[in-house]
Amino acid sequence: MLSNSHLYDKNKLNAPYLGGSIIDTITNHLNLGILIEDESGLVVSVNQVFCNIFKIESPIENLIGTDLFMNNSIDLTVLDNQYYFIQRTNEILSERQHVLNDGVELNNGIYLERDYTPILEGEIYRGHIWYYKNATEKKLVEIKLEKIKKAYGELFNHLPNDIAVLNPDYADLFLNPIAVKDAELRQYILEWMIDPNKSLKRNLSDSNTNSYQELFTQVIQNKKEGTIEEKQINENGVIRYYLRNIKPILDEEGKLNMIIGLNTDITERVKTEEDLKKAKLLTEEISKAKELFLANISHEIRTPLNGILGVVNLIKKTPLSQQQNKMALMIDEAANNLLVIVNDILNLEKISSGDITFEEIPFSIDDLIVSTVESFQYKAEEKKLLLKFENGLEKKDLLLGDPYRISQILNNLIGNAIKFSDKGMVLVTLSSISETENLLWYKISIKDTGIGIEANQIEQIFEPFKQADSSITRRYGGTGLGLGICKKLIENMGGRIAVESIPKKGSTFSCILPIKKNIKVPSPIIFKPNYEKLKGCRILIAEDVEMNQFITRTLLEEKGVYISIATNGKETIEKVTNYQYDLILMDISMPDIDGIQATSIIRSMQDPNKKNIPIIAMTANAFKKDETRYRTIGMNGYLSKPFHETQLLTTIIEVLDNTHFVIQDEQIEINNLLNEKLYNEELIMGMGKGKPEFIQKMVGLFLKTMPTDMEQLTKSASEDDWKKVEKTAHRMKSALRGMGIKAAANKVKLIEEMASTGKLDQYIHSHIKELNETIRKVLSQLNEDYPNAFLPK
Repeated sequence: MLSNSHLYDKNKLNAPYLGGSIIDTITNHLNLGILIEDESGLVVSVNQVFCNIFKIESPIENLIGTDLFMNNSIDLTVLDNQYYFIQRTNEILSERQHVLNDGVELNNGIYLERDYTPILEGEIYRGHIWYYKNATEKKLVEIKLEKIKKAYGELFNHLPNDIAVLNPDYADLFLNPIAVKDAELRQYILEWMIDPNKSLKRNLSDSNTNSYQELFTQVIQNKKEGTIEEKQINENGVIRYYLRNIKPILDEEGKLNMIIGLNTDITERVKTEEDLKKAKLLTEEISKAKELFLANISHEIRTPLNGILGVVNLIKKTPLSQQQNKMALMIDEAANNLLVIVNDILNLEKISSGDITFEEIPFSIDDLIVSTVESFQYKAEEKKLLLKFENGLEKKDLLLGDPYRISQILNNLIGNAIKFSDKGMVLVTLSSISETENLLWYKISIKDTGIGIEANQIEQIFEPFKQADSSITRRYGGTGLGLGICKKLIENMGGRIAVESIPKKGSTFSCILPIKKNIKVPSPIIFKPNYEKLKGCRILIAEDVEMNQFITRTLLEEKGVYISIATNGKETIEKVTNYQYDLILMDISMPDIDGIQATSIIRSMQDPNKKNIPIIAMTANAFKKDETRYRTIGMNGYLSKPFHETQLLTTIIEVLDNTHFVIQDEQIEINNLLNEKLYNEELIMGMGKGKPEFIQKMVGLFLKTMPTDMEQLTKSASEDDWKKVEKTAHRMKSALRGMGIKAAANKVKLIEEMASTGKLDQYIHSHIKELNETIRKVLSQLNEDYPNAFLPK
């Protein structure tokens, strides 16, 4: 094929290496275009598939011994590029080397692949065979894959990330234009691709990866994905930050096959985060400055206001002329309005900063509304308004919530209704609108016949310092804070507030509030332990609070237990050293040496009987997360204060029986339904099991110790001795919780936390003052209710 014309020796047909009829038979049964030529390029054999490809119409037998090119048998016009075809064919024939999958394109879109196989007899060239096969589908697939590859290439090339796909066998499988610019890193990666095991010889300095090279080595060693943030400084001193991610790809045998690296420039993100941190710090500083300013200004304003109000009240008690009395009333009203403004500003700040907390105490919502409405009857009568309450509840609901905050909302809404109404009535209605397993939803409406609000002004009345009309402040006073405070309080309680109003006819403010049900949980069935086991036991109570000593000692001595008392950790260690005990009740927070340190010292003693004595932690701060800590130092369990008698005795028996680490931290909550007393009488009765003498002793001890502790707390705070404040508050908290004085216990807990963490704010002295006032009221109630209380001997 494509050689010079010459005579063909037909005797060659009988040559064994060129064959004859057998070859023709085989080639015509193959779906390949086959052409066999001798060393001169004359046809030895050709099949019909080849003839069809090149549109050869002559009979096959007439083609044998001819040169297909020279006799114009092949129609070269079927080729897409006949000149390239001729050039490439002559090139292959001249080289006489085996060729596979050489491409040939036809002008009808068909793509062929041909193989060239030289026929050799030893080193003598005897001819060659051409194989032509249709590879159109294969070519189309390759074209499609090439397009996809190009598309993905364009995509990756335009991503703002460094992307590298690396394989030690195939070097860089893929690198986008900005990948691996770091010359040192590039060299390191090249070393790994040349010798994958070389990187494993590099040891990391520690478990923390600080550079991309260390990350690369760590991923190779651990075969796990890794990510770091890296800071780089170039030769010009410019700092850039990068998020480095390397993912290993493993083969079926778990060997490292490929690594994909992704690097993202996060410089802008880091700068933004730093700016946000600075802004946050500045905001916090501004917030603290604002809080300090508000606290100071409040103090500075309240002090003279108290003097003004006090003097005015004294003046009003003296004989005054009509004009003087009117002036005194004007001063009194102005001073009270100023006090309301100060209180509103502080309330709004507390709510906005999230400092406000909501109590959960028993109350009745209809009784609360009745009481609030009655407190406004005098003002309503002064303005000749009818103030009325309509109760739509079918039964009295017992609830758990914050009646003070609800009263604050009602006071504001009812006060506004009266203030902005000159005639007519103010109607307060209550209805129940929904109920779930734990909640009751109420709707409280306050309807008035006052000045009303324009439709376009309704939205702004709930914004701080805004009134519906600027003239309202001049005519009625106020700051516009009240409704804003109401809205925030209601929303923080999970409710919502709405208003409907017609100018000059009146307004209706409606709030919907979800309030918890006060469900009295039935007491669980308690299987009474065998208390006989306690008779004759020797127990050391390590406790520095005298009241706690008395309660624990009394409960245990009734069961025949021999009790010793240690008031601090040092005394506890001395008593354990000199005497033998069956168990220690160890308070965690004690002076000098605390319960944790004392336990560690006991566990390190040489005497096995003393070293292994069972120890139960007694603490007012017991949480389940402390279990590991108590276990580690060798304690056998812990008991949370205040505890019930059954909890104390059961815990001791379980520990003495060598039960696994005993946890008893469930507090017995006894509902003090609508009881106005600040202490929990039922809790005291329960702890004293109704025995008058025990209760009188317990109350007497509280009356003795609490004033002293309160005085010590106040004195320590005034001297900025916060360590002593913490210890005193901790001691008081236990006693207050034991008496069920929840409000005071929560307050003293807050004081203790602030003192222990050092996170003091300007309100801590106010907290101490409020605690003192609460304790004063409690002591007054206890003195009145228990006149025969006495101190234990």
